[in-house]
Amino acid sequence: MDLDTSLEELTWIPRPRILALRRLALETVGDLLRHYPRRHEDRREFREFPREETISPVCLCGEVAKTRLMRFGGRKIFEAVLEESGAHALSQPLTCRWFNLHYIQKMIATGQQLVVFGRVKRKGPRLLIDHPEFEVIEDDEEILIHFRRITPIYPATEGLSQRVLRGLIFRLLEQVPVASADVPLPASLSNGEDENALRKIHFPQDSEQLRKVRDHLVLGEFFRMQMQIAAARAENSARVGCRHQSRGLLAEQFIAALPFAFTSAQQRVFSEVKHDLQVASPMNRLLQGDVGSGKTVVAIAAMLLAVESGSQAALMAPTQILAEQHYAVLRNWLDPLGIRIALRTGARQEDNAPLPLFARGREIPGSARVSRVGDGVTRSRTFSQTDEGRGERYSHRRLPHFEKPWAIYAVTIGTKKRRCLSPKARAIALDALRYFHTKRYELFAACVIPDHVHFLIQPWPKENDDAGNVVFWSLKELLHSIKSYSAHAINKAERERGVVWEKERFDRYIRSEPDLIEKFNYILRNPWDSGVARQNEDYPWVWAQEDDRRKERPFPRDAETSTRDARATRKDDDSAPHIIVGTHALLYEGVNFTNLGLAVIDEQHKFGVAQRAKLTSREPAPDVLVMTATPIPRTLTMTIYGDLEISTIDEMPRGRGEIITHLLTGDQLGEAIAFLREQLSDGRQAYIIYPLIDESEKLEAKAAAKEFEIWQERLRPFRCELLHGRVASPDKQSIMQRFRVGETKALISTTVIEVGVDIPNATVMLIENPERFGLSQLHQLRGRVGRGAHTSHCWLVSSDKSTETITKLSVLENTTNGFEIAEADWELRGPGDLLGTAQSGLPELKLGDLRRDAALMRKARQAALELLENDPGLDRPENQRFRDLIVERQGQTFSHVS
Repeated sequence: MDLDTSLEELTWIPRPRILALRRLALETVGDLLRHYPRRHEDRREFREFPREETISPVCLCGEVAKTRLMRFGGRKIFEAVLEESGAHALSQPLTCRWFNLHYIQKMIATGQQLVVFGRVKRKGPRLLIDHPEFEVIEDDEEILIHFRRITPIYPATEGLSQRVLRGLIFRLLEQVPVASADVPLPASLSNGEDENALRKIHFPQDSEQLRKVRDHLVLGEFFRMQMQIAAARAENSARVGCRHQSRGLLAEQFIAALPFAFTSAQQRVFSEVKHDLQVASPMNRLLQGDVGSGKTVVAIAAMLLAVESGSQAALMAPTQILAEQHYAVLRNWLDPLGIRIALRTGARQEDNAPLPLFARGREIPGSARVSRVGDGVTRSRTFSQTDEGRGERYSHRRLPHFEKPWAIYAVTIGTKKRRCLSPKARAIALDALRYFHTKRYELFAACVIPDHVHFLIQPWPKENDDAGNVVFWSLKELLHSIKSYSAHAINKAERERGVVWEKERFDRYIRSEPDLIEKFNYILRNPWDSGVARQNEDYPWVWAQEDDRRKERPFPRDAETSTRDARATRKDDDSAPHIIVGTHALLYEGVNFTNLGLAVIDEQHKFGVAQRAKLTSREPAPDVLVMTATPIPRTLTMTIYGDLEISTIDEMPRGRGEIITHLLTGDQLGEAIAFLREQLSDGRQAYIIYPLIDESEKLEAKAAAKEFEIWQERLRPFRCELLHGRVASPDKQSIMQRFRVGETKALISTTVIEVGVDIPNATVMLIENPERFGLSQLHQLRGRVGRGAHTSHCWLVSSDKSTETITKLSVLENTTNGFEIAEADWELRGPGDLLGTAQSGLPELKLGDLRRDAALMRKARQAALELLENDPGLDRPENQRFRDLIVERQGQTFSHVS
């Protein structure tokens, strides 16, 4: 038995256990042994029961003295009272409670010995732990696996208790001959804990050994990640790019015409970008800066350098409103320079007409023009930020219990009663899959076997919901469309009736680039691997995107030669746009780039891996500048963004008004209302933001629709208007235009105004229930004010007095620096909410924590850089063992910017 042995081959593991392990994506011996504990409990000696509340969770052991089940209304509460061993007169029992978990009472009985883990709180004379983690200690032959030692606690699932999982891993470790870590480390990183590292991480002898072996395994994960990042950088540098050689006259004219001078930070960043554009290897640079720091003007100047050299530039934004903002701003500044600009979104394609929302030639109180070239306009909330699950695999015949924006799914649909599809029916099924490609989803690969279909898809955005968030096509809708579209045609072609397809099966939820490549290759090889087609026999019902590209380019040539020939024969098309602005429609909506030289991607984290690659993977490789208004914590610049050069605008332009933030409780709202009326009387304008459109019985939060009427009375006679995601688009444009020209004084809104609104005359931002927003989103909302010369005020009105809320909101009260706020957000929320690692293409971290282990990440990064600098090809005998750590990316559709 070795680490690659399938668990199904081990006859001593019951079948139900195998199925439960699959839910945790554990299929081999190695998978199970690398299912690391999420924490350890020191069960060698337990502390006495506490006599007061505890700040952090504690691990305690006691005997169940009594249990009872109570009912309060519709709720059931099960209580178990524990007494510690050796109880004395001063000892106080501990009560553990579970609410509405009826099955707990079947697991706990009087007289049992129980280990519990949780935070102790006091309620009257009693000490309580609500919903503790617990384990019943059974006095049997396996007691020493679970007790009297440092005991591992694992991520578990239904049907797989801690005791069972711990016993399986203990037995495997007894049988497997080698339990060393699978990532080799250079001598500079090794701490001598490689031998039997897997045994030690599960069942360490003491705390010091646990610390050392964890550091060793974390360094292995980080070193693998840093080697792949270094390989990605090397791969990008090796691609054939374009030298953008020009005198820079257009950029100089643009900068000279600005009503403000570049800050020293903008000038520094522009010089870095200009240098990258002039070298042969493609630029791959991240431009980060706070709200209003002037990123967009730097990007415009860079695009003008590319245009002057004879190339096209593209600017891709995540939402239509932000794309339209950029389009209007670019026309405002670049029309006098004779630059042709086009807008390409799913709903609008035009080259010269002014947009209703940004009509030119209208005077705006407090501002002569769009004073900052649209810079600082924050991103829209296109989708919720949620934790990436660890190792999700979808079980057969079940829809995923959640769906993520830009997620990629491997799907299998079998025919009903194993009906055999004729060659003509197989062609129809393949055509049906391709029909919705680039319309509702992206199809990466597909194969149609006589009795089933395999395919790999990524659902696309469908529409905006009531709150203005982007809604993606659901898998249920997409699969219904595919099956109904093909079934009708197949029955008609074969002159049959009845159901064609059975319920779909989900092979997996694609978590990383290696996972994507593995499934991609599996689908393309399936007809031959399954025996449907003989080796070397043509099988026409297999498709990948490269098939269409080959049809478009039947005689591919060397990229450098093709570029040279194209430049030699290219004629200047007077109608072709120099700069194309758009959303993800730039990727597919018939947009033909004649000579794309620079791709600027705004709010790049809103796009999936494949979306960015679509724009940037063409040959010759365009230069890429990705921008974000959400500053990135320093640790992430070494990891998720490690393959990009980083430019930071860390200086705000002069002339921006100060923003003062006030934190108030609900009963202090009157103070804010009085100040708001003063500001409106002085000719200023205000935003009043709510988390909901309508009231909800489930959420304790105010709603914009109901509060709007109250604000009309509070602010009479000043005009107020209501704006949210359910307002019809023409009405929304009219409301915004009235607010823009100053007819409306106060806008009661949801977060729909988070992006695309730049009104220098607005000086007050009042946010109710701010605890319902993240720190970064609150900072972006606050960035709607302070865009003119006047001092602005942001009022955060919350009745939540919890320590967590006060700590979070105090960060905003004490600083307007986006970099400090990003670091605070990182500390408060941790990496799970901020990364989106499934979109990064990097290996998943099973043990390492980017925040906790930042020092180890720096060591791994330094070791990887030194290794590849001294031996780029890993040719030395002692370094060849590291070659397996690098994932080959060449020629893959899935390679990405970051």
